[in-house]
Amino acid sequence: MKSPLFLFLLLVAVIISCTKGIDDPIVTPTNACSTVIYKTDITPSINQTCAIKSCQVSGTGLGNYTSYAGLAKEATNGEFKKEVLTNKSMPPKNSNGQTNHTAEQLEKFICWINAGSPNN
Repeated sequence: MKSPLFLFLLLVAVIISCTKGIDDPIVTPTNACSTVIYKTDITPSINQTCAIKSCQVSGTGLGNYTSYAGLAKEATNGEFKKEVLTNKSMPPKNSNGQTNHTAEQLEKFICWINAGSPNN
């Protein structure tokens, strides 16, 4: 037969483990994509890496990313995703500006494209 002390300690341990954490707050994970905004998240990255002299600006024939309309067209037809996210050929290595996108920039581009490239 087991000792009464062992059973008592086991009962106390069960009670403590069942009640511990009741006062802990419930943490709800946030959706990082829900906070991506064209003007504050996408535009600065585009201005650093794409909408620069001899690249994605008016008159180059490569598309014009200096406005939402120009970028949204490429995002909607899949060209932006193909060149920036799949091929990673943009920005080009011989760019006058930043020559690659950071992981954070790429994540924001993915979120924005997956949300339908909104002008929010």
